[in-house]
Amino acid sequence: MTYFFITSLGRSGTKFFANLINQSSDEVLCYHEPYRQDYSNLPLSYYSPELKVVESNLRERFQNVQNELSEHPKYNYYGEVNSLLRYNTQWLQDNLKARVVHIVRDPKKVVPSIYARNVYKEGSSHLDIVPKNNSPYAEKWHMMNRFEKICWYWSHTNDMLLNAVEKCVKFEDLVSDYRVFSDTVGYLGIPTVPESLWKHEISKPKNTSKKAIFRKKLKSVLTMKEAQIETIGAYSEWTTEMRASFHDICGPIAKQIGYDFNH
Repeated sequence: MTYFFITSLGRSGTKFFANLINQSSDEVLCYHEPYRQDYSNLPLSYYSPELKVVESNLRERFQNVQNELSEHPKYNYYGEVNSLLRYNTQWLQDNLKARVVHIVRDPKKVVPSIYARNVYKEGSSHLDIVPKNNSPYAEKWHMMNRFEKICWYWSHTNDMLLNAVEKCVKFEDLVSDYRVFSDTVGYLGIPTVPESLWKHEISKPKNTSKKAIFRKKLKSVLTMKEAQIETIGAYSEWTTEMRASFHDICGPIAKQIGYDFNH
């Protein structure tokens, strides 16, 4: 069995890749974030990766995967598009001999998308990822506003993945240049996705942030509770102070990856 994984920070536009890769061959099975327990394992893997429970959770999780695959012998390739495994990339490579790709998206797009969610929001059910003691942001975290914390989240995650995963690919290149996409698929060691299929999939409009906002509004109607939806608009709509914070926090990693912050 050949294992492959695509990981990233959430809201990086990767969800449709699972569907696209699944259509490439009957031998390939690819899921998008298939296990709910990954949500609880994510903070454990960040804060206490040395805990035996982290190792145990991963081994049990993938034993379940292998058991399921044994019932479907036609599959020779198993993969996941899964941002929740981003702190487990070394384990995946060491224990499954998996190929892993890190996908990154322009923070000007990701930060507003995350802001519309519940990340770093009071009352959120998530266990937040915050700077560790050795981070320069640890002491000033309590003084940072929610926007700045989300900027840190983007920068921290992609800095970590740049050091943990050999191959980093921009989302924008994957959906604009078939050669980049084909090269990435080849790196993962899975069958080629035809260019015609790639063109068909990228032509479909996808805006999950708008869908999420719609779901919140619908839920507020059904429960008769006002929906608390916060948005910050596009980069061009941000205040001078927001742009300055954004450049300070996201700028170094964004420029290292190759994003142009001049406009």
